[in-house]
Amino acid sequence: MISVHKKRTVLLSLILVLFAASFTLDCAKKKKPSPAAEAIWKMDRAGVPDSSGLAWVSRYCEKIRDCAQDDLKNLNADAAAILEKRLRKDFCLERFKETKVYAYPSQDPRITLERTISCFKTATEAQCSSIKKGVANLSEDCKWLDQIQNSNG
Repeated sequence: MISVHKKRTVLLSLILVLFAASFTLDCAKKKKPSPAAEAIWKMDRAGVPDSSGLAWVSRYCEKIRDCAQDDLKNLNADAAAILEKRLRKDFCLERFKETKVYAYPSQDPRITLERTISCFKTATEAQCSSIKKGVANLSEDCKWLDQIQNSNG
């Protein structure tokens, strides 16, 4: 049987990952992305269907939701409902569109896109236990993405 302390630790780490996954950081500074940036995120790469940046965001959201399913059962109904809403694919995608990496692309938006996709690809292929320890720990691109999302600028 899992100890109460271990359950709380797992739930706390999951909640932290979920909040990061739902891209709630720095929501106060909303700025509409440029049409060029939006086009880059929506465009399929190398003509491959369903390979756009936004398609990878959706896959990432689904992976986080899948990883959270067992832990949601351990939360009270209200907390579980809030997290389930934040983990819905449509909600997650809209929240991503408010993030720094989407709305404030670097000097070269294609590099931002490629590094973000690389991180999300790594995350979608990772074990849930690794994701719960922190997505930033999965790869250099995930660490880069975490730094961008959590920067003050």
